[in-house]
Amino acid sequence: MKYINKIVLIVVILIVPTMSFGQYCNHYHDKYCAPSENEIFKLNGQSKSALFSKGQTSELSILVYKKLDYRISLCMDENLGSQVGFKIYEMKKVRVEKVVKDNTVIVIEKQKELLYDNSEDGYANEIEFSVEKSRRLVVEISIPGDGGGSSTKKKSKLLKSSDMGCVGILVEHMTTPKTGFYGTGF
Repeated sequence: MKYINKIVLIVVILIVPTMSFGQYCNHYHDKYCAPSENEIFKLNGQSKSALFSKGQTSELSILVYKKLDYRISLCMDENLGSQVGFKIYEMKKVRVEKVVKDNTVIVIEKQKELLYDNSEDGYANEIEFSVEKSRRLVVEISIPGDGGGSSTKKKSKLLKSSDMGCVGILVEHMTTPKTGFYGTGF
């Protein structure tokens, strides 16, 4: 019985700090991501925050709607590094021919098309864009590092707190401004 109590105590000691740290991250974007200086941008409910570890990649699916401008920005704990990977993909349905039992059939598959990669933009932590038609986007965040030391060392299954940190994705939107000469017709 003492053995079981010790195991339970060890598990609690290891899990509780990670759970509380993860909860700390829940509203990280509200506190640490700088909103646009343009007051027309409004906070979008698709904004999220999460606990990440070094070497981790994760995706957030968002919907963007036509006739709106969007601003997506990242903020992260300093210990995660300054060159966090930030990519935006569009999810598309594509017709693909497949051979099944000597028959060719057309199947519709979901594919990701890369729209933006911040590694080609000096690891920028924000982007603004206009949407001409509603789309489903995937925001992919990649934290550099492996979180467990080099591959020549034995990797620990326990993460150090210095290998973890919060990441926030702040999504803002506004109505796309009309440009050109509107309402001047006869």
